[in-house]
Parts: sequence; structure tokens; C-alpha cells
Amino acid sequence: MAGLEARGIVGPFALRGVDLLVRPGEWVALLGPNGSGKSTLLRVMAGLLRPKGGGVYLEGKPLRAYGSYARGRLLAYLPQGGPYPEGLVVEEVVRLGRLPYLGLWGREGGEDREAVAWALEVAGAAHLRGRFLGTLSGGERQRVLLARALAARPRYLLLDEPTTYLDLAHQAEVVALLRGLAERGVGVLSVLHDPNQAALAHRVAVLRDGRLLSEGPPGAVLTEPLLRGLYGPRVRVALLEGRPHVYLDG
Repeated sequence: MAGLEARGIVGPFALRGVDLLVRPGEWVALLGPNGSGKSTLLRVMAGLLRPKGGGVYLEGKPLRAYGSYARGRLLAYLPQGGPYPEGLVVEEVVRLGRLPYLGLWGREGGEDREAVAWALEVAGAAHLRGRFLGTLSGGERQRVLLARALAARPRYLLLDEPTTYLDLAHQAEVVALLRGLAERGVGVLSVLHDPNQAALAHRVAVLRDGRLLSEGPPGAVLTEPLLRGLYGPRVRVALLEGRPHVYLDG
């Protein structure tokens, strides 16, 4: 089956039998309260944590069957936190995303330079290319790290809270970018805290206590009963231009 699929993931930590499929050309937003297992699931699907039970499959094959270079050409992961290569300039940081293509000798070609330039432009970080990463603000750094993930031109992109540290304008840009990448055929899975950002995804998956509580189109998942169970009785949901809009009453 084409896609990136978690099947019956049990552990580590809180995960208890999670099934989730991310298909090429769709953006799936992963929501849930703190401690529900969102970041852990993302790291399992990126191959960074090994589950106690179940498995992850990439394009129909077990993820563990791929070598690191082959996996890196298909799958990119943007973590929530560091460590970061503070002593590198931005263009060098983004070039690290091309490592799965450069191989042992690291010989960069025209295709690699084009991919780095494209990633910087798409992530809104081209003007930062000569700056040291350690001199950037949190929002600027987030865009650079997104560019590093994009530089691999992956088929599947996993992002842990990609709008963290960004102001509202840049949050909107990242959300538009995720939809645009999906429209180009990339399968995108992103952990988000804002249900209104998640409402713009193609599908929403909700975790609670390590289990998949609900999964489907935003209008079917982001309902008042479900969200009140997660976030409290003040949650309200209204339709805005055909999509759920979540707010707090009072």
C-alpha cells in the first residue's frame, strides 16, 4: 500500500494500539492534549523510536527494511527541539538535508544546489542564507529547520509543532505551505496544538491517553462533544466558510 502507515503501535511510553495512515498528496493534522503521545507517535513513524508492538510501513515495506540513505530520500522529520548546529550558517544547515543524496563523499551537484535554493525560498528563509543559525530568532530558526527538511524533497514530511515560535503571519504561511506540499503529492503529518490550524488539513487525527480517539475529515472530527471532552466545557465550534472554527465561550 502506498503511504506511511503505523499499524497497531504499542509503546514506547503511552501509545496503545495506534493505527494511522498518511497517503501521498494529503496533509494529516495530529491533535491531542499534552502527554497524549503525539510527539512519540511522530518519532516512531520517523524511525527514531522502536515500538514495543506493531510496526511502521513505508510504501508497503517495513520501515526498518530501508537503509538510512534510502529512508532519508523518502522521509524527512522536523523535530520540536534541538540540539541545533549553532556554528553553521543557514545555507550549510539547509544543505544537511541533502545528505541522503550526497553519500559517503558528500559531492554536491547542481541538483543539490537547486534543492537547497528551492527549500530556502519555499520556507521563507532565503534572506537568511548567510546568517549563523545561533544568531536567529526562534521564528527564523524554525523556518530554516523547515527548509532543511524540505531540501531532501521527501515524499513524506513529519513535523512536530511546525508553527511554534512563529507570529500569526508566518503561522499562516506555514499552514499554506503544508497544504501546497500536499497538493504537490507529498504526504504530510504534523503535530499541532491549534484546532483551527488543524481544520485546514485534509484529515485530522486525535490522540488521547495514547489511543486514537477519532480520525477523519475536519468537519467530522472537530465537533463540540469531542473537543469539550479534550479541552473543557467552554469549547464552541462554528462553521466558517464551510470549515470548523473553534473558540472559547466567555
